[in-house]
Amino acid sequence: MNDNLDQTTDALSNQTASLIFGDMSLFEEKAVASGSNARVKNKTGELTIQFYSNNAIGLYKGVAPTKDEKGKILKRGQIGLTKMDDVLANVVMAARNDDPYAYQLLYNLHLASNRFEALMKKCREVLETAVNEKFTGGVGAKLTKDENAPVFNVFLKTDFGRHIFWKVKEVDQFVLENLFCRQHAIIPRDASIKLNGGLAHELRNMYHSAFLWKHTGVTRKDVLENNQVAQRAAELQPHLVLNQGIIDGTLTTMFAPRIVDRPEDIEPVQSNNEDTK
Repeated sequence: MNDNLDQTTDALSNQTASLIFGDMSLFEEKAVASGSNARVKNKTGELTIQFYSNNAIGLYKGVAPTKDEKGKILKRGQIGLTKMDDVLANVVMAARNDDPYAYQLLYNLHLASNRFEALMKKCREVLETAVNEKFTGGVGAKLTKDENAPVFNVFLKTDFGRHIFWKVKEVDQFVLENLFCRQHAIIPRDASIKLNGGLAHELRNMYHSAFLWKHTGVTRKDVLENNQVAQRAAELQPHLVLNQGIIDGTLTTMFAPRIVDRPEDIEPVQSNNEDTK
């Protein structure tokens, strides 16, 4: 197993491919005059998206708790991608300041994303097998999407949040195909529910794992010295176990930021006797 997650994997390599919805390219190519450079400023545009299934809507914005007339909670709510992204923004900032636990969480999330990709592939194989068994020829199918489906503005702060956003979009499309197959008895109801539930469960596990991290101000230097700050950080985050590769910097992930230079990392300039005369 290759622990260096910066290297290309099957699960992540397709992120560099063109993003196509039907026959429409998500980003139109802009002509650039010969010999000139295109300058792109930050915040040059915004992304809006429609989700067509309740599954994807809940995974994106969360689900509010169900309450009775007296306000008593009957069913707990569920966090969505937007809330996880808010929490993860603090994790990314801590990782930038050399918090190894923050870095470990980002590494773990990368691994979880790869597992989700593998699960999505298996779910699609189950659906495709069921379709191939029924559609032996002379049968056509078309999905009809609701034009009045809710529209969401996408404002995500972290690279991992934006990465998972496209996974939620994949879930949305899969759920539509799955429901179609269930309605037409191509796949049994129980199997259909299990497929949708499995994908949602994997994503929500990622969301909840963001809350395992606690701000302690610990750094790799503290961990190597095993001082009080490091010991306190370990007590507060028992579910985040540091990999030795995270501590010594040999394990990497594309979702972790560059570590900034802190004052204690910068050696003072040695004075020159001639300059002091």
